[in-house]
Amino acid sequence: MNTTIAVLWSVLSVVGNSLVCLAFYRNRRLRTITNLYVLSLALTDIMSSTLVYPFIAVASGLRKWPFGFNFCQFNGFLVYLWAIVSIGILALTAVNRYFRVVKSQFYPTLFTKKKTVASIIFMCLLNLAIGLTSTLMHPVTFRWDPHLLICRLAKVESAVIEKTLSTMFASVSIGLPMGLILYCYGSVYRAIRRHNSAVIPSLQEANGQRTLNAYEIQASRVLLAAVIAFCVCWIPTILTNAIKRVPLFWQSFSTLAASCSSWINPIIYGFMNRAMRIEFLKLLRCRKGN
Repeated sequence: MNTTIAVLWSVLSVVGNSLVCLAFYRNRRLRTITNLYVLSLALTDIMSSTLVYPFIAVASGLRKWPFGFNFCQFNGFLVYLWAIVSIGILALTAVNRYFRVVKSQFYPTLFTKKKTVASIIFMCLLNLAIGLTSTLMHPVTFRWDPHLLICRLAKVESAVIEKTLSTMFASVSIGLPMGLILYCYGSVYRAIRRHNSAVIPSLQEANGQRTLNAYEIQASRVLLAAVIAFCVCWIPTILTNAIKRVPLFWQSFSTLAASCSSWINPIIYGFMNRAMRIEFLKLLRCRKGN
């Protein structure tokens, strides 16, 4: 059963995120600054669905890791890298929404396509550098766990180093981005409430803020839905790591639930973004794009 689900999740992720990339390529109107974050998330999820989960499916079916020690280290490292890069992209998206909705007078200066691409690349390289430094400077070993269905962190040089790495990972790679996401979307939510309750349908103050239109509100809702879906998918994994002693079936479930975050976003875009949905339908019906 776990093998079948892992294969299904991989196929859904590749198909769904490929549709996102093709829609972005075919339709110029989708190539907005906001959608650059959507595209980067899709590319990240394609990486996990091709380099991580197919091998997990094979190992689950065989009930052992057949790909050797070195590839287990690579695969295990990619799982952690995929998770923290995804959180980082969601945090950058939240900052984008904050400046577009709450501090829109700064938005044209801070957010251009070149600056947005550069910020995404910088965030990915920074997380990659932190991960490699932590792994190489303090010998870290990943080992296949048949219950968790991943190559998990199994051995660190010392307990002190293990605690330091865990604290750094939890605070810098997870805590800081999630705190930023909560603050930014909380501010966006309050701004949209003020906007909806105003007599004139705009969020325009004396300092020259631009009008908050329906597109920006809808874009913020779509991206917030992606954040909520990501958190829901990863809650079982967080509980598994926090509780330690959990039933074996729950350990497998937590990994499969986390992998749902690799294919849930295209579904959210299809349901909540009309332009993306139309382009998806054109692709599935083999129609020409714009």
